[in-house]
Formats: sequence, structure tokens, C-alpha cells
Amino acid sequence: MVDKIGSTLNLGAFSDEEKKLLRTDFSYKKKMSKINKEARQAAKRDTCYFCGKPCTSFCNSHSIPRFCLKNIATKGDVLTLNTLVDNPLMDTEKGVEEAGTFHLICNECDSKIFSDYENPDNYTTQPTPKMISQMALKNALKSISKRLFEIELFNITAKISASARGFTQVKNNINEIDLKEYEVNYKKAKKAVEKNSTNDYYVCYYEKLDYIVPIAFQGSVALVVDFEGNMINNIYNPSPEYVIQNIHISILPLKTETVITMFIEDGDKRYRRFYKQFNKLPLEDKLAALTYIIFLYSEDMYFSKSIEKEVAESQTLCNAGQTSQDMLSPTPFFDPFETLKVSHDLSKRHEIPNLLSEKYRIL
Repeated sequence: MVDKIGSTLNLGAFSDEEKKLLRTDFSYKKKMSKINKEARQAAKRDTCYFCGKPCTSFCNSHSIPRFCLKNIATKGDVLTLNTLVDNPLMDTEKGVEEAGTFHLICNECDSKIFSDYENPDNYTTQPTPKMISQMALKNALKSISKRLFEIELFNITAKISASARGFTQVKNNINEIDLKEYEVNYKKAKKAVEKNSTNDYYVCYYEKLDYIVPIAFQGSVALVVDFEGNMINNIYNPSPEYVIQNIHISILPLKTETVITMFIEDGDKRYRRFYKQFNKLPLEDKLAALTYIIFLYSEDMYFSKSIEKEVAESQTLCNAGQTSQDMLSPTPFFDPFETLKVSHDLSKRHEIPNLLSEKYRIL
């Protein structure tokens, strides 16, 4: 029975009393804002990550093309995952100009290296290999930026709270490993972009919907299990030689339609069984699976206020949005994969509103 002792960390684990306190006493949010500002400043570089030239004013790069965010925004705002997590210290709304942004490259590089995939006129057909490489590059840069920030955030937290030092050290050890892997992904994507390579990535799914979905997403996630509960990534493998493999997903709402693309690095064999299972599903089931996956594995999606009620009222979707891959257990004698297999069971996609279906279309 010991292998069942353990659970994933709930990101929304605040009592009603704690939420009330945090919402009425603004000093907590001010402190958090100050710490975040210090962490961003500490993580700031003095050169462009792409060209290496000195830089004092970095581009306000969007992890999701801004034109896609504008297509689902209400009065310039989109909703964040915190609509589900309900953390009183986090924002539930973001303006299009600040949603999913990072600051690692100069304006000149940003205008050049993403010019193909960030041009809405280029989506009349399936994204080209060049566009796919640019997506992979953007995803890697966003991941690097996020880890650099988190490392500094945990460093600051450790200085403030002695009781948190053990936890922050463990988290930063993981963050450092992640950062090295993201840097490898970045170098591969950069090389593909610069050489206009056609064989570095494999598109395992492409779909164009003739309506605008209320969700925008672009990122890479490390799936734990496939549709049959088979392991894809052993995220708790301690070996430095074991490399986590990611799958890239983009859901891009255009003016009158939506383009969905899923791709992997060429040669990433762990996903073969997954995407074969996925491609056998009917379209509606594929869309439900994608909806569930991005809410379960990422915090970087943005969605329209038109589906706020459906999102907030779905307990399964709320559970997915609040689920972390961090583990809690009173004993080391348990199998974390067995816990993750339950918490990340993709069959739960049948229990959520299918937010990518035509039923929830914006236009």
C-alpha cells in the first residue's frame, strides 16, 4: 500500500479564510510584487540572448503572437489560468500587451527571427518547416526566461525565510537541470532557424478549424502518460543522462479561423505511441484532449471572457488547472509515477467542457 501514499501539490490550496485575508490586506500582494520585481531585475541580462550584442532595452516578446491574443480579447483583456487556481496574489486578467511576455532578445532580433510565423497571412496552408522552427525557438526562449526568473525568485525567498531554504534549494536544483535542457533545445531551434532546416521537427498533428476558438496557446509540455497510461517521460528520473522530451502545441485563433499544430523534435521516439493514439481519435475527442492537456500541463494559456463561466464551473478542469507535478508524501517509499498516472489520466478529458469545439466559438 505504500506506493499509493503520495499526492500532487495543489496550486490552489488556500482556505476561504486565507483568501479573504489576502484579498483584503493588500500588504501581502505588495510584498509579492516587490519580490517579483527584484527577481526580474536579478534575472535580467545585459546582452541579447540571440545575437549577443549589448542591450539595455529588451523587446516585449510575446510567447503567443499578439494578433492571436487580440482576436480573443475583451476590451483588450484576456483571462489567465488563475481563473481556476484562484490565488489571491495572482492576476486573473492580463492586458494583451503584457500577456505571456518575456524580455531576453533585442527588438531587431525579435522582428527578424519570428517574422514568418508571426505573419497571419502565412497560415493559408500548414505552417512551413521555417515557421515550425521559429515556434520552437520562441518556446525555448520563453522557457529559459521563466526558469531564470524562478531561480532568482527562489534565491530571494531563501534569504527571506530560513524555513523555506531546503525547499527552495531542491526547486532550484531542478530548475538548473531544466535550464540546461532548455538551452539545448534553444541551440537546436536557433540552428534550424539560421540554416532554414527542414528536418529538425516532425509535425504530428495539424488542423484548421473554420471558426475562432476562445483559447490561445503556444508552448511545449512534457507529457507524463499517453492515452493508455503508458509512461512517456519519467520526470523523476535522477540520472543527468536522462533527458525530458517535450511536445510543442500551438492553438492560434486567427481572424475567422483557428490553426492547431502539434510537433516534436525529429527522433523523439517517446511520443510515437501517443500521437498515433491521438490521431485515431475523432476530431471532437482530439479537441477535448488538447483542451485538457494544456490546462493540466501548462499555465501559459489565455482565454476569452466568453467562456469564463464554463471554465470556472467545471470541477475537473479546475482540478487540472490546480494540479502540479510536484509531489507531497509523508514517506519516500512510494512510486511517484503511479500517483502521476492517476492525476494525469487523459480519460478525464471526457469530463470537461470541450472548449475548442464549435459550441464555444467566438465567431
